[in-house]
Amino acid sequence: PQQTVCGSCHQLQTKGFQSGKHGMRIAAGLSPMTPAQARIPMRAEASHRELTCTTCHTAHKFDTRAAAVEACLGCHGDEHSLAYERSEHARLWRAEVAGDAPPGTGVSCASCHMPRLEHRHLDFDLKQIYVEHNQNSTLRPNEKMIRPVCMQCHGYGFAVDALADSALIRTNFNGEP
Repeated sequence: PQQTVCGSCHQLQTKGFQSGKHGMRIAAGLSPMTPAQARIPMRAEASHRELTCTTCHTAHKFDTRAAAVEACLGCHGDEHSLAYERSEHARLWRAEVAGDAPPGTGVSCASCHMPRLEHRHLDFDLKQIYVEHNQNSTLRPNEKMIRPVCMQCHGYGFAVDALADSALIRTNFNGEP
């Protein structure tokens, strides 16, 4: 389906996607971005993929677990992304997906770069939890991640120390700050 089909039900996600690096070309009326246009290392075999909703959420299998890690690592080939699979966060994610840990204890790529946020519908006094698809919201400066991401599990001091350690960030937080 076209992005307009997805956006008919997922307005917040579509707005976020089009505000971020992955969807900004679509928002400008241009052809979708491809990994070949990225400024960080990407996997060569992914270079031709057009980034749309169905790049991560395939059209016939809307699997959010696959979109949370596999879709990211299918394109991203930078040191930080590749180090994820050896990190404690990845171990926690695998345990959750396998059913060996409670829901919400795993940490995927999306947990940090596309966190879940709360949206309040004032007209209906209703709150909705949604995934923020604008990865710019927590990417640069990385301190933007402290409240919506890091402090969901870690204390403030630990989070600040971890985000200030550039070597630790490169290795996907595989170790202590």
